[in-house]
Amino acid sequence: MAAYEIDNYDELIAGMVEPIVTQSIIINVLAGAVYTRGMVMARISFTADGTWVCKAVDSAAAGAPDKVPVGILADENVDATVAIQRATIYTQGEFNRAALKFGGTDTITTHEAALNAAKLYTKRAVG
Repeated sequence: MAAYEIDNYDELIAGMVEPIVTQSIIINVLAGAVYTRGMVMARISFTADGTWVCKAVDSAAAGAPDKVPVGILADENVDATVAIQRATIYTQGEFNRAALKFGGTDTITTHEAALNAAKLYTKRAVG
């Protein structure tokens, strides 16, 4: 089973009206962190073959690309502390805003409009 296929409902996916779209990415070791499912990712560059290189979105980061969300990590855990890692992100769909994770001190309020503009629609959990 792939890491992004989960057996238990984790409340990240918040609907199926919009199609779920995924994309393979690379998380560069320079990102130096362990990422978990639901982390909002920013594209910081491309590899020679066009693969996106991503890290956690962070509005306080020095680089402009670090501030623009392009996807939500689908994998359970990705350890990029010592080596470049391949991962999968969701690039379209409906997501529980309370289950999303951000870099730095960012919150859903910081990025909700940009997420929605990127076809990553946020919803409040019913309950």
